Amino acid sequence: MHRSAALFLAAAFAVAPLTARAETAVVIPAPAAEAPAQNPELASGLETAVLAGGCFWGVQAVFQHTKGVTNALSGYAGGAQTDADYRSVSAGHTGHAEAVR
Repeated sequence: MHRSAALFLAAAFAVAPLTARAETAVVIPAPAAEAPAQNPELASGLETAVLAGGCFWGVQAVFQHTKGVTNALSGYAGGAQTDADYRSVSAGHTGHAEAVR
């Protein structure tokens, strides 16, 4: 490091010392217990999750190889347009998110 750069850094820290402030902890209460869902999948021990995570093919690939996952299907979640397509959704024109069920 050049001497001038070292002096500049030393001067910067001398003028504006770093200060650390701790944030106040916030206690988040446990969620309220819900009544068991009346879902036929639960009787079989299966449940469905829909996850949106950017590129749905990447998310799908991860879950297709996850122990316990029986099916992973890419599609679109949200939005009001019924004929969503990849180009419109990825351009942000439909209100949908790429998702995996």
